[in-house]
Parts: sequence; C-alpha cells; structure tokens
Amino acid sequence: MSNNFIEFSKPFIDAAKNVFETMVFTKLEPQKPFIKKDNVSRGDVSAVLGMSGVLKTGDKGPVEFKAMFVLSWPYETYFKVASAMLMATYTTYCEEISDAGGEICNMVTGNAKRDLAVMGYSSNMSIPSMIEGAGHTIKYPPGTKIIVIPITSAHGPMFMELCYKEE
Repeated sequence: MSNNFIEFSKPFIDAAKNVFETMVFTKLEPQKPFIKKDNVSRGDVSAVLGMSGVLKTGDKGPVEFKAMFVLSWPYETYFKVASAMLMATYTTYCEEISDAGGEICNMVTGNAKRDLAVMGYSSNMSIPSMIEGAGHTIKYPPGTKIIVIPITSAHGPMFMELCYKEE
C-alpha cells in the first residue's frame, strides 16, 4: 500500500468523525483497517462516491489518481443514523431515508476534499449513489486496493471503504 494511499485516507476519517458528531450526534470509533479481498458490502445500505484528480508532488510532478469512498451500514445502524439526522423515527428502509446515506457521504467527502487540497490533491467528485440490499456488491475501479475501516458508534457498527490508484 502506497504512502499516498495512507495519507489520502486520513482526511476521510477525520471528516467522518466531524460530520457524524455534527449531523448525527454520535462519536465514531475507527477500528483496525484491513484490505478487502472481494466486492461484497459489509453492510445492507451503502453510499458510494467516486473521485478523480491530480496529486501535485514536488519530486515526481503531477500524478493522476482515481479513488472511491464508500460508507456501509447494517440496516439497524442505518435506521438509527437516518433517524438522528432527520429527527424522526425510522425502523424500515423507505423513500424518506433512501438518500440520507448519500448526503452523509457527500458531506464527508466534501470536508475531506478541503483537507486533501492542502496536501496537494485537486479532485472532482461524482454524485453519491445509494445501494440497498443484503449482500450487495460494489464495483470498484480495476486495479485498486480497497481498505475497510470498521467503525463503532452509539448507533451501531458501520464500515468505511476507500480505494485509491495512481495512474
């Protein structure tokens, strides 16, 4: 795993902590990351956002990169997160909460993008996509390593996934 990948990951963790404390009223506790070896989501609901851009380095010159940021929740955690964010109670997946994860993903990525810019990254973000259903798969860019960061919170477990590839 490249040092740039590790450096690239930190702003997402910091941004997620900030967004969840502000918008969902809970603290996140990231656990030990691991490399993902398949495309199966660890949660039942996933928010997926792609990024591409350029890393300006002093020694090698500009390096193009592609990345993907994913937040996945088991249903019970997602319902609690959406309920806290929308200040209503949800116990089933429905239209009212279908975009809540995408909004969170967008806020986390936007905050991370600001910090990444300070580190020399300029990037474009896609619009977040939502995937729902037990055992769903996520299509990652070919040739990327995927790290999973399990996270615990008062609302339950969730998973942050990041993949990154320099071209």
